[in-house]
Amino acid sequence: MELDKFDRQLRLIDYLVRNTRYTLSELAERLELSRRSIYRYIEFLRLAGFIIHNDEGIYSIDPGSPFIANLTSRVRFTGVELEAMANLLNSANDDNLAVRSLKKRFTEIYGLNLLSGAQVNRNEAINVECLYDAIARRRKVILHSYSSSHSDTVSDRLLEPFKFLGSNRAVRCYEMASGLCKTFNIGRIQGEVEVLDEPWEFTTQHINYYTDIFGFSSERQSRVKLIMGRLATRVLMEEYKVDERQMVIVDDHHWMIALKVCGFKGIGRFYFGLFHDIEVVDSPEFMAYLRENLHLLTEILENQ
Repeated sequence: MELDKFDRQLRLIDYLVRNTRYTLSELAERLELSRRSIYRYIEFLRLAGFIIHNDEGIYSIDPGSPFIANLTSRVRFTGVELEAMANLLNSANDDNLAVRSLKKRFTEIYGLNLLSGAQVNRNEAINVECLYDAIARRRKVILHSYSSSHSDTVSDRLLEPFKFLGSNRAVRCYEMASGLCKTFNIGRIQGEVEVLDEPWEFTTQHINYYTDIFGFSSERQSRVKLIMGRLATRVLMEEYKVDERQMVIVDDHHWMIALKVCGFKGIGRFYFGLFHDIEVVDSPEFMAYLRENLHLLTEILENQ
């Protein structure tokens, strides 16, 4: 009995890390627990340090939670290991399906330019490693010689990094000098990342920043629900790496999914390309966006 209970708790954590649609009642049904037990476990996880989000009754665990960050830090490659692995993959034969698959995974996970055959930027790999360490241990850092595209200046930045974005190509940080959360492009760090032995002071000011499956980012997420045919479902799974476990089977030819998106440009592009195979449901904001853009498109076509 005790092992069954532990199994359900682990499964709950798994569900919450990737949850986009299940309510407490639906989680309780899937895990064969009472709604009260699910809520009690969620409160325990919150007290244990997990960052819990509640989006209109849809509970989820932030992947940036300390426990998960510490866990992933144990299985990541160091900068030197990344460099060696990337060089080995770049020298391997691209005709091999396994090699192509590994290159694709490394590109997606570490943001390394493996698909073009370019060598890994060793400085970037080491800086990513340092930032991982700082986030896992909740420490401040200095980005030495950071080149800003906005101010066109190069300067040192004292920051509290708390989340990677865009396949580790950027990092979300709280900047003490400005009192703002900003996104820093790792490729613009001309010097090194210095991890300080100073703990975070402004955790409550860490405003989360999300990146959706379509590659768009923002501080706010919207929920969109789609019913898709076979073609749209296959495109979503193959091109956007959506796990089939996130989908609900409607019938033999249709699947339903609830997605959290950062604005509607990315999912709008997906919809307009496959509109004949997609039905939008329970998503009034997205429908308003589609109607507005359809009206603009109609005007453009009439004037051509």
